[in-house]
Amino acid sequence: MPKINKIFLLTLIFFALNLFNAQIFSWKNPNIPRDSLKKDSILISKINQDFFTKDTLDFVKKQNKVIYDEEVLVKNDKKRILGELNSKGSIIRGITFGNNQGSSVQSSMDMQISGKLSPDVSILASISDHNLPVQADGYTQTLQEFDKIYLQLNIKNHSIIRAGHLDLNDETTYFGRYQRRSMGLQFLTAWEKNGNKTSVDVSGGVARSEFFRMRFQGIEGNQGPYRLTGKNGELFITIISGSEQVFIDGVLMKRGENQDYVINYNTGEITFTSFRPIYKQNFINVSYNYTNRNYTRFLITGNIKHQREKLKAGFSWFMENDNKNAPLALNLSEEDQLQLVNAGNDPTLMFSPSGVETEYDVNKILYKKVFAGDSFHYEFSTNQTEVLYQVSFTYFGSGKGDYQLQQTTNNGRVFQYMGTGLGDYLAVRKLPAPEKSQVYSANVEYALNEGVVGTDVSLSNYDLNAFSSRDNDQNIGYAARIYANKTFRKNTWTGTPMVEYQVIQKNFHILDRINNVDFWRDFNLTNEFNQITQNRFIFSFLNDFNKTSKINYKINYLEEKDSYKGIKNDLDAVWKIGKFNNLAAISYLDTKSIDLNTNFIRGAVSTELAGKKGSWMLGAAMEHNEKKYNTTQTLDLTSFSWKELFIQKKIADSVRTKLLTKLYFRSNDSVQDNRLQKMNNIVGIMAESQIIKTEKTQLSTLVHYRKFFYENQSFATDQNQDFVVGNILYNQQLFNNGMRLQFFYELGNGQEAQREFQYIKVTDGQGVYKWTDYNNDGVQQLDEFEAAEYADLAQYIRVYTNSVNYLASNKNKLQLALFVNPSAIISSKNEFVKRWNFNLSLLSQNSYLKNDQVLVWNPFKKESDQLLRTQNILASAIFNSNDKSGWNGSYRYTDNDNLVNANFSNEAHGQKSHFLNVGYSFTKSFRTDWENSIQNVTNSSQVYDSRNYLLQNWETKPKATYKLSESLQTELFGALRQKKRTDGVEMLKTYEISGTLQWEKVKTSVRANFSFINNDFTGNNYSIVGNQMLEGLKVGKNQVWSLFIQQAINSFIQLNVNYEGRNSGERTIHIGSMQIRASF
Repeated sequence: MPKINKIFLLTLIFFALNLFNAQIFSWKNPNIPRDSLKKDSILISKINQDFFTKDTLDFVKKQNKVIYDEEVLVKNDKKRILGELNSKGSIIRGITFGNNQGSSVQSSMDMQISGKLSPDVSILASISDHNLPVQADGYTQTLQEFDKIYLQLNIKNHSIIRAGHLDLNDETTYFGRYQRRSMGLQFLTAWEKNGNKTSVDVSGGVARSEFFRMRFQGIEGNQGPYRLTGKNGELFITIISGSEQVFIDGVLMKRGENQDYVINYNTGEITFTSFRPIYKQNFINVSYNYTNRNYTRFLITGNIKHQREKLKAGFSWFMENDNKNAPLALNLSEEDQLQLVNAGNDPTLMFSPSGVETEYDVNKILYKKVFAGDSFHYEFSTNQTEVLYQVSFTYFGSGKGDYQLQQTTNNGRVFQYMGTGLGDYLAVRKLPAPEKSQVYSANVEYALNEGVVGTDVSLSNYDLNAFSSRDNDQNIGYAARIYANKTFRKNTWTGTPMVEYQVIQKNFHILDRINNVDFWRDFNLTNEFNQITQNRFIFSFLNDFNKTSKINYKINYLEEKDSYKGIKNDLDAVWKIGKFNNLAAISYLDTKSIDLNTNFIRGAVSTELAGKKGSWMLGAAMEHNEKKYNTTQTLDLTSFSWKELFIQKKIADSVRTKLLTKLYFRSNDSVQDNRLQKMNNIVGIMAESQIIKTEKTQLSTLVHYRKFFYENQSFATDQNQDFVVGNILYNQQLFNNGMRLQFFYELGNGQEAQREFQYIKVTDGQGVYKWTDYNNDGVQQLDEFEAAEYADLAQYIRVYTNSVNYLASNKNKLQLALFVNPSAIISSKNEFVKRWNFNLSLLSQNSYLKNDQVLVWNPFKKESDQLLRTQNILASAIFNSNDKSGWNGSYRYTDNDNLVNANFSNEAHGQKSHFLNVGYSFTKSFRTDWENSIQNVTNSSQVYDSRNYLLQNWETKPKATYKLSESLQTELFGALRQKKRTDGVEMLKTYEISGTLQWEKVKTSVRANFSFINNDFTGNNYSIVGNQMLEGLKVGKNQVWSLFIQQAINSFIQLNVNYEGRNSGERTIHIGSMQIRASF
């Protein structure tokens, strides 16, 4: 009974999430994957506990708001509600309310459970459930992602039950491979009898993602970002984290800033690091799952496998169906559904008119109808007396639409009618059709004496449009193959012939790829499978001579019925002569199709002389691909040819590669005058070195320089294609670890996104920004939105709109951190010296318009056409108190200079600050502090004059803290501030008196604060500058107060109550929140 009760309780907790419709996702920055963060600690020291929000337009100092004390953790050292199981985590439920906002609910759960329910049953569970407000940095309002909901029961070491987040992968079924993510239930079991093994794997759940594989060719010297799209051409998607696989020229890449690439899941963009330079000849393949909220999608998968001494057999199934009667983010009218019924499988018919009559709403971009005879078009309007429409526009391509995106300052995208066929957009919306995808597969394999013979058969049922019965005769397809291989031996020779035949019927649906990622390129196809019946015959013969030399010959015959025939011959050889390791490969492809005949020759050869501490390598490679149209005998422009010769030197020992350098010469030919002629020559040098690697010193470098020489300067573009990619990493510990230096410098090329964003109104308690109609025109302009100082004012979030333009750029980055402990440097025991510490942190990250520049090496260079700048400097000196002296002090200097490019303009923001604090502890109960600061703030915008200003601010604040008893403490301070606009008339003088009382007992903590603030303001307070100076308060007398109560109800339940209020002479604002937290 105890075991049954535990299972019931765990199940109840797990499924309670769904009962409350909680949104479940990982609580982390969606922009920066955890394993993409640099492991070295080049971080700005956390000097104080103030939180700063980096906004595109402003830097706003946010007040500390304690929701719950993270230090209050309950150890799992006694029986709790889960008995003897190992448990860790917390559950939080809360509500926020106020008289200037509606109520909102917050909830979160983080729980990990492990242990044994019985001698035969063990459990492992991890549940993370948050619906706390999240601001997205992407194209959706929130990144809702099933990242860690997992419960697993292990039963008698041979059965597993999993519930929650499931990663489903099948890499063994030849025609039915897939990778998916779902939320559901999975059961796995295996047993053995008389040496015969049987296994079963069954899963069922809801999939809210779509799988797609995208390929593209690299841009010379462009590290990215490269945009990933949806399978229907959707330009703006959200990638499911960790679901991607990235291949370059068939080689799998690794994610991470110290690896090959980083990816922004929320904007769907991938950027390659300086460790993996990108060239034009690189072919990049990326597979991924992205969010799909069109229909409820059910996913059922499974397989049964049986193995005997010589026989293997298996059967698998995959069923992924959209429920057409359960749309999620779609709102389909009867007319929309009828349009889909008549569309069949034709995606060009899956559109509907998008104009919907609506009431005037200041938060929406609305249009009126303008009639011209019997036709009409839409025109942007803010006239509340007119009949208005909310209209969606879809991009069709240049000259294929009627509307063009207009550059305006309005909050949202405004489209202008240009005339029929004179624009890029149409006033229609795409109608996603519900799909059904089913694949059933069977395989049998029989073991011979040093060989096998086997077969795979698959049947698919793929319906592109479940609303329509039209074209249903195209739904069913099949695929099959038969294969065999056997090894023969004689003396030291081993030979293995292999033969295979496969057929794929034209209607067969491939879930993932079947062949290697570059199969389409190997056979000069547009896609791996073009929905044309495909027949393929393969024969190969591998020869192994004394395990030192190998020769493999392979012939492929590929036919696409009545349209394409190709024969590909491959010969590979590896042999060793003395100290020389040699490799050679040659491939010849001959294809004939209705439109094109092609000849594709590839070859590579290399020899390596290995020594005790390194090696020399000499090699060459080439590709020659001619594609000729049958009717005109002209070359297709994608024909190409290149040759490359290289020499490489490697110096290494058993610990590290000390030096790897490569010098190469490359010649590229392109189509000119209907033949392949030389376009350019390239000379490149690559060097990678781990120069020093000791316990106290690490120094490594990487550089790649590529120089272009054009045969005809008319081929050179207006941008210099020469590029440099590289980095230097240096870590040093000196003087008994009294000085630590961390240094990272990086150069590169890429492209910078010119983004557009808009502000969207959200429910109370979930916003970040506020809107103030400064010009009183009733229309939202982008320069009227600012980060809100108080929660009741925050009603908007910022999201990127579906438009982005990329500009070629040069990039550089510098990170520096220096930590100095004087007493450790001089090995001093002097108490005065021990009290000093010094820190310096620097970050400079820049992007410049490329033009004809090869590189910009100076990380502090400023240019008029600069696209991005982030330069932050922090220097501090700290003097700590000790038992003999109560004096303490600190000095901090910050310099922040930032530039962003968004909404068709650049905006720069700079802030230089000096902070000086001097304190003295008279006794253990009484201390005083004197805090002083001076700030210079600059802001400049290319478009918005209201955002151009210069501010000089200073503040002085004496403070006294007195501890009345062990549980009661009070704090009192007065502050005098002045903020002056040097390029205008605005000036603010502020007088503040504030008191805080804090009381703590074993289970109770209470903190109360009251502030009186008098603002003496000169100038226009109803302006952007005025609002920034006043920080959300009013001119004249203001009172601000807060109360926070934390009560431990028992050993694992905690109650938090938070109340805030303010009065600025008009009316009193009250904001309250209450939370209960259970810790496991």
